[in-house]
Amino acid sequence: MSAFDAAPTRLDEVVDPKWLTAMLAQRWPGVVVTRVEIVETLVTMATKVRVALEIEGGGADVPTALCIKGVLTDTGAPPSASIVETLFYAQAAGTLGVRVPQPVHASLNAAGDNGVLVMIDQIAAGGHFCTALDPFSPDQAIDGLDQLAKLHAEAWAGTPMFGTLWIPRFLDRISAAPIMPLSVLQDLLDGPRGAPLPPAIRSAERLQQGLERLAAQVRTRPNCLVHGDAHAGNVFRDAQSRLGLVDWQILQKGEWAQDVAYHLAAVLTPEDRRAHERHLLEHYLRRVAMLGGPIIDANEAWTRYRAAMVYGYFLWAITRKVDPDIIHEFVRRLGLAVDDLDSFSVVA
Repeated sequence: MSAFDAAPTRLDEVVDPKWLTAMLAQRWPGVVVTRVEIVETLVTMATKVRVALEIEGGGADVPTALCIKGVLTDTGAPPSASIVETLFYAQAAGTLGVRVPQPVHASLNAAGDNGVLVMIDQIAAGGHFCTALDPFSPDQAIDGLDQLAKLHAEAWAGTPMFGTLWIPRFLDRISAAPIMPLSVLQDLLDGPRGAPLPPAIRSAERLQQGLERLAAQVRTRPNCLVHGDAHAGNVFRDAQSRLGLVDWQILQKGEWAQDVAYHLAAVLTPEDRRAHERHLLEHYLRRVAMLGGPIIDANEAWTRYRAAMVYGYFLWAITRKVDPDIIHEFVRRLGLAVDDLDSFSVVA
């Protein structure tokens, strides 16, 4: 490794005091990392490592509690899975109103096929991450909708940020061809994850067709930037209890309703969603308009919300590398929403 490799590709490299010194010295000249303690390592598709540093020099404001993220271990994910999130933090996060962990460093390697992200450790700073399975109250769901409205309003079609070329159309990619054989998806839905759902909602063929038809609809509609994965496990509260969003790996150009439908069905119990989703959707519509986004007709918005529920349900129906309890609960919440809202008929 060179004196300063902007994007190391292995876990042992990003926790090397030499690389951390060189990385921090880009902003804090004279700093030297003398010791690195690994506080926690979390491995999913990406690897996240929380570190505590002992340092000399650089000034009083050098951060010593960091979280480093990238495809740094063999998780089965291609290194390119880190690109979108790395570029989001390097080029866009600071210009959007949405709350995210404060970035310290974000860059791709020389080949442009791998990236590393260094952030302030939110836990060490007094914040906490929400638990995927702990449902929000309807009032807490409003906090999430407000952050999504900021993202959508500030990066709607026609704004400079929306035109950024590196942001993909993820829904087109996952709908272009089955991610897994339909027989495999059907086996998953026939197992414990699909047990709480009506038989019609457990059809792999119907789900794949629904996703393809949703993608075709979204392709013709006004688009914005979409977080794409705003469940409670990707939400944090900072030291002032303000909500923020993490895990921007599937940031995409898409339709606002993908985020709103997925978020509400994932963070609320089915009972609370049924009782409050229309009111919460109305709140989002007011908020996005207030922030400079378009004025969306309420009836049209309800139809788009119903259709977009297919997106989140599909993501969790195909998920395998997550704790089964989380998979089963999200498939239940999102699948029941698809059934309640007759989403497959809306995209037919």
